[in-house]
Amino acid sequence: MMHSNVEMPMSDHSDKRDFPRFEVNTSGTLILQTGFKMSFVVKDMSQRGAKILLHKTSILPDAFTVEIVSPDRTKVKRCEAKRQWQRGPLVGIRLLSAKTITL
Repeated sequence: MMHSNVEMPMSDHSDKRDFPRFEVNTSGTLILQTGFKMSFVVKDMSQRGAKILLHKTSILPDAFTVEIVSPDRTKVKRCEAKRQWQRGPLVGIRLLSAKTITL
């Protein structure tokens, strides 16, 4: 069975969300105000938020910048983000502003 990088909208909690979430499997980089960077995997994403999996459990500050690579690897979305919740290496973030960079 062949899997694509972008899946169908997720049904869990969809009635509570402003925008549908889509399962994705792409990479990203989290950038703290100090300049420290750490990589992550985007598990699912919507127009205004994402669930990310850090490669190493770290306590994140409330605000930071993320760069998310498009599933086709042609663009990077740079966003100011806010931590909504965190359970170990799994983090829910709200995307506050975005700029798309074509690679």
